[in-house]
Amino acid sequence: MIDMESHIKDLLSDAINSAVRNKDLVFPEGLEIILERPRREGQGDYATNVAMLIARHWGMKPRDAAEIIKAHLGQSEYVEKVEVAGPGFINFFLSDAWLTGVIKDILAKGPDYGKSNIGRGKKAQVEFVSANPTGPLHIGHGRGAAVGDATASILSFAGWYVEREYYINDVGLQTKILGRSVQSRYFELLGKPEHAPFPEDGYKGDYIYEIAEEIIAEEGDKFFSLPTEETLDYFRDYALEVILNEIKKDLEDFRVNFDVWFSEKSLHERGLIDEMVDFLKEEGLLTKRMELYGINRRCLVTKKIEY
Repeated sequence: MIDMESHIKDLLSDAINSAVRNKDLVFPEGLEIILERPRREGQGDYATNVAMLIARHWGMKPRDAAEIIKAHLGQSEYVEKVEVAGPGFINFFLSDAWLTGVIKDILAKGPDYGKSNIGRGKKAQVEFVSANPTGPLHIGHGRGAAVGDATASILSFAGWYVEREYYINDVGLQTKILGRSVQSRYFELLGKPEHAPFPEDGYKGDYIYEIAEEIIAEEGDKFFSLPTEETLDYFRDYALEVILNEIKKDLEDFRVNFDVWFSEKSLHERGLIDEMVDFLKEEGLLTKRMELYGINRRCLVTKKIEY
């Protein structure tokens, strides 16, 4: 497919050279021909202000210089007409031959049309959605899924080696609140709400009742005889697994697939959090204030943070 910008610049350059030879004019050194896409309909497909740049060297008005350049333009099957507009702009209107050529090129290349290797196989990780597995996805997550997946696809199409990652926030305060919420509904459904009062900041959605009902169907009232603190991990882990599976199903139905589902919990289980904190301390890159907030896989410290 022809590069229209280069083609039009070549036409203009030849026209200016022709005008210089035939009318004994000067060709300004370092002259750069710049094309732009007009903002308004009816002003053509490309426009240039080259006549305004060259007019003073020719000792004439920009519009007169534009008319001279236009008169020396060669013929092109891709240009339907050329107009001089305003104070001296030269507007180019492309022909159907150009559009036909684009369509032919699209059909010839098929799914590879527009593909490039600008990324040259470099790795790119796109982490998106990553909603806390403490509740169902909502419309905002759908937007993030669409934007993230489109970004990953564009990078891949442009030559990057892309990894799509969902970062699972499966540790911390919110997961404990989730566990207590399900635990409380479990005892409530079994007629013993006082056994585990519902937390003030608990999750109140109907899905919490549904998870509690599943646990009752599988385990009955076996947790009555056990201290609530000892069973909290079970309720938390069960709820996280159920919700995460629903999230995966929703995203799969949305045709968004991930290469990696990375568990934050795995960092703690492997001792990598403490290992990284110790490393940053040794390198003098960590202060007590930073330690207070903790470090996770998303935090990259590149310089010492002072108080």
